[in-house]
Amino acid sequence: CNKKHAKKAEKAELQRAPSSTEEDDGDLVIANLPAMDTFSRNDQPNNSGAAGALKTGVGASPRLLNTTVCVPIVYGSIAFFLGKKADEYHTHRWTLYVRSPNGEDLSTGISKVVFQLHPSFPQPVRELTAPPFEVTEKGWGEFEATIRIVWRDPGEKATVLTHGIKLYPPGLTQITPATTSKEPVVHEFYDEVVFTDPTEAFHRQLMRSSVLPRIQSHEPTVQENFPTYADEEDFKALLAAQKFLEDELRDVKDRIMKADMAREEIEEALRVAATAKASSSQSGGKSGSSSGKGGGSGGKTKSSGGGGTASKKSKASH
Repeated sequence: CNKKHAKKAEKAELQRAPSSTEEDDGDLVIANLPAMDTFSRNDQPNNSGAAGALKTGVGASPRLLNTTVCVPIVYGSIAFFLGKKADEYHTHRWTLYVRSPNGEDLSTGISKVVFQLHPSFPQPVRELTAPPFEVTEKGWGEFEATIRIVWRDPGEKATVLTHGIKLYPPGLTQITPATTSKEPVVHEFYDEVVFTDPTEAFHRQLMRSSVLPRIQSHEPTVQENFPTYADEEDFKALLAAQKFLEDELRDVKDRIMKADMAREEIEEALRVAATAKASSSQSGGKSGSSSGKGGGSGGKTKSSGGGGTASKKSKASH
């Protein structure tokens, strides 16, 4: 995505994926884990008493039971096309990084970050012990890098990330100076590393990140293209989603009401038609019954009259 897209949450390529696994060396491996809310706090009360702390060894800092600390991190890359300065082996300048979503100093909890680049680069393993944790290089091809985050508490497993460095916008089928985007290609992921029952010392270190000065990239063009993660934007998105749902619910209710009215009208029309049909059948039945009675009476009278006359004639002839 380009610079404009990177600053819009709906178009920024902020992708998320499945769960973490553990390697044989005990490192915690994350492959684009699902993102959660941006916060860093204790989910449970901090029980600092005897019942709320657990020592892991002689002289070790006690662990805080029922305490969870979530450290939000962002890792990714930003690539810039070199344009006229590009050559066969150097078409882009890119920066690979691990940072805080809002610029907090991650070094309160991170001891070092080790970047494993493609073997074709000089010194493909880069180790940084101070922020900003980033590596800037020039190259011509996309590849997958490994990022290993070592925490300040030796008892915590290192976090290993894999990240594909993207040089070209999604869907680009032909790579030429004319088709290559002049805007930076931002490809980053947001995640949280969760520490359950951390030691008191490590907990204090992690809580210091919010009071230290903000960290910025060594590369101004990289800094200005970092996507932002603010509660205000999330709140606006939630409000927009709520309004959308309310509008949809209102529309559905209107359609249900109209459907009920149409159903009642149809049922009423069917009742009227059934009543009219029943009335018509009853009227036809009564009319047929009356006609039958009148014909029988006339025939009887005629027959009786004829018989009487014949009888009288017979008597007269005698």
